[in-house]
Amino acid sequence: MKQRYLVVLLIVSVVASGEVWAAFKGSGVSGTAIGIGAHYHVALSELEDTDFDDNYLSYLIGLKFKLNNLWTIDTALEYYPSEEDISYILSPRVSLLYGSGFYFGTGIEKKYVKLESGESDWNDETYLVQAGFEFPLAKNNALNIDAYYGLEELSDMSDIISDFDSDHLTFGLRFYHYF
Repeated sequence: MKQRYLVVLLIVSVVASGEVWAAFKGSGVSGTAIGIGAHYHVALSELEDTDFDDNYLSYLIGLKFKLNNLWTIDTALEYYPSEEDISYILSPRVSLLYGSGFYFGTGIEKKYVKLESGESDWNDETYLVQAGFEFPLAKNNALNIDAYYGLEELSDMSDIISDFDSDHLTFGLRFYHYF
């Protein structure tokens, strides 16, 4: 059942991406962009039962490099504010994305955790599948709406369709300025 919804979403997204790309071609968006945004760490399966809580927000700053009309390198530094015994978390991430308007790809991230006690440590790498839409906003600006599917191992990527688990799906919103 979930696979059917994913296929329908993919088809609608591909059709919509052509319209969004047509708008981009006239907007002057290309090249390199700097962006800011937020990532809401409540899984899709829990959104209905959870009121908005800013404790689940992390904040991003990033650079995006459009290699051509279809390939993009998306980098971000994600900042998670303090919670309980954690002073903060910094998570650098890089993704290789394919598409224009609608895009998808994969990435890798690593988290630096600073505890209130003063101890700190780097966690193991984690992987993600990223998909989203980029909407043009005036000249040289864009709004990105992203979905992130977290993976512990890169080999888990082949199981996303057959073993889709909405507990691994979170969402983000970013604003970019191209220059």
